[in-house]
Amino acid sequence: MKQSIKQQITFSGAVKEAVMCLLIIGVLLTMDRCLENMYVYFLYDTGKWYLDIFMSLYLHAHRWFVWIIPAGFVCWIVWKLWKKETISIGVLGQIAAAYGLYLITSLLAEKKFPERWVNMTLYPMVMILFVTMACSTIRGAKRFFRVGTDVYIVLMALNALFTVFPQMYHLFTDWEPDYFLSADNLTGFPMMFGAMLALMDEKFNRKKARCRIYMGLFFLNQVLIHCISALIAAMILGIYLLLPMVRKVMDKISLAGYTGIATGIGAVLCSTAWVYFRNSKVYALLDPVLNVLKSLYIRFIIWRGVLKQVLKKPIFGYGLGLQAEFFKRPRTSLYYNAHNGFLQTLYEGGLVTMAGVMWVLFSTSRKLKACEDRSLGSLFAVILFADLIMMLGAITSWFTWYPVFVIAQVGVLTCRLTEE
Repeated sequence: MKQSIKQQITFSGAVKEAVMCLLIIGVLLTMDRCLENMYVYFLYDTGKWYLDIFMSLYLHAHRWFVWIIPAGFVCWIVWKLWKKETISIGVLGQIAAAYGLYLITSLLAEKKFPERWVNMTLYPMVMILFVTMACSTIRGAKRFFRVGTDVYIVLMALNALFTVFPQMYHLFTDWEPDYFLSADNLTGFPMMFGAMLALMDEKFNRKKARCRIYMGLFFLNQVLIHCISALIAAMILGIYLLLPMVRKVMDKISLAGYTGIATGIGAVLCSTAWVYFRNSKVYALLDPVLNVLKSLYIRFIIWRGVLKQVLKKPIFGYGLGLQAEFFKRPRTSLYYNAHNGFLQTLYEGGLVTMAGVMWVLFSTSRKLKACEDRSLGSLFAVILFADLIMMLGAITSWFTWYPVFVIAQVGVLTCRLTEE
């Protein structure tokens, strides 16, 4: 009798675990904004029944999770309060305040409710609410890291496979995008998020093999996608992980320090772009370099043009508007986003909103610095620094700060678990 009861409990537990794992997979594939541009999400009305079924499931799940996850979060909070348990919400309040400032500054600038704010805020917050619940306990965090690592290993493998063999796209459609993970070089953000999951999986679940598989795919894909900002970010993380002497030095730098460094680099880049078109000596010095790096040349044009607009309305900005692409490139009909997360924020929400973003980063820095596991806090600071560096040249323009905010939230919550 005791044996049958034990088997029944074990079966029930296995079913519950399977459901939780499927939920994590579903949320990652539908609500993770780093994956917003994945190839399969553009396969509308292909005429292939299996793709149509997949897209139907994706779109329905996307719509359901927008309601289910916030409702689940409210129930989770009520349950915790009723049980008189400690509730850790990380930097959720600061993130919400930053998004609130986007709304306030847009209302002041546009004199109407900014429709894009819903898109920019709602979907990132749903994912951040989910990771808040998922990482509220050691067991939940271990599950999230394990399943998330598996998901991203598959995605990294597919990205490499489709990049090396682009003819595989034609098995589904005639469209052949740049990469499986994204239509352009924004692949750096999901790869860095996956690296965070894999490193946490190794630390908490002791799965070295899985982490090594992911990191191998991570660096392989960095070579394949030809994105300089993503490659620089990968080098930062790689140097930290592989060189103990350098790691000792980097461990002494807080996220606040890294934020200052990233901000300083951004200021230098924008200043150089400004001077490049105004000073003949600087132009002659940099022109050979920019003739080779055409993408940097285009960014110089964008950064200088956006900076000129920012200086006209520096406090509250211009508002979010209907589109993330607002800068019209001279002598063309093309519109661009700022290709720089800091400039994009200054244009949309001015110094006021940028102050809200900095509040998130400095609050995260303080909490990571207080982490009992100093190496864990330092690792998250380095990963966030790598993301900030990527944001200087390529941004997920519809969800500008999501890649940073979600890792910041996971980092703070994970460090909190080491104290229990």
